[in-house]
Amino acid sequence: MRVKLQLVICHDDGQEETVTDVITLNKHNQRIEHLGLSLAESKQLLSTLQRHLLQQQVTTFLDTHATCPDCGTPLKLKAHGSRSFRTLFGTFTFSSPRFEHCDCTGHKTTSFRPLSVLLTEPVAPELLYMLPCCVLPFLVSVWYPPALSHTPSRERGNA
Repeated sequence: MRVKLQLVICHDDGQEETVTDVITLNKHNQRIEHLGLSLAESKQLLSTLQRHLLQQQVTTFLDTHATCPDCGTPLKLKAHGSRSFRTLFGTFTFSSPRFEHCDCTGHKTTSFRPLSVLLTEPVAPELLYMLPCCVLPFLVSVWYPPALSHTPSRERGNA
């Protein structure tokens, strides 16, 4: 059996905007280990889904910030850059343009990066939440190894 999963992104008005093939799986059904998703398949599915969803969200955000909010004039691109963002499903890199502010109003700076407003941290809140649960026990075991169960002492009968 072939399973094809697609991501359909819709505008707020309900109109379909983008249809993207997320993953195609060839699934067998002859043995118990073939049933459902494997761990590798689920990791691939979530990572791919996360990448497509994040890219669409970032693109939409940047599109809404590419014009002056006061007069509607398209902003001039000053520089290209990139920005990494760590999530539970991987690290993703996005284009991060630097725009010049419009001359219609005064600003403290001459340019800005819109993604700095959206990505206030380089790590998703869910990953920060999970880190203590996953990493802390490991770090504690490395920093403070358990006491040795057997310490050298005099052997019985060698007093």
